[in-house]
Amino acid sequence: MAPFTKSVPVRFEDCDPAGIGFYPRILMMVNRLIEDFFAEALDHPWPRLHGCEKRAVPTVRLEVDFKGPLRQGDALELELQVLKVGNSAFTVAVAGSVGGAERFAVIQVLAYTTAGPEVAAKPMPDALKAGLARFMVN
Repeated sequence: MAPFTKSVPVRFEDCDPAGIGFYPRILMMVNRLIEDFFAEALDHPWPRLHGCEKRAVPTVRLEVDFKGPLRQGDALELELQVLKVGNSAFTVAVAGSVGGAERFAVIQVLAYTTAGPEVAAKPMPDALKAGLARFMVN
């Protein structure tokens, strides 16, 4: 299956004039992409996940490689693929590119957990696992 993709503008707040992307802003873009992925590709929006179901998908591992500059006005293409789906965790790869040139790469492991004062891993529902599997890299 094709990856989940979004195009977002690089704004003044996302980088400095030298093209150095602010890593907290880059991670925020990645988080927004994952939130959109859940809503649009998995039909599992976070308000339902967090509110009705009292579940969450916190990050438990994160790797980021910065590979090139980001400049104000760039059209940043974000691409998400699922690398692994387990019983209560999954791994995604997110690439950020401008004009076909990769600017950063993220590997992120997220756990399916309870959302509350006592956070604990839980088995993912079969429908969520199946949805994630549709975006797995071969």
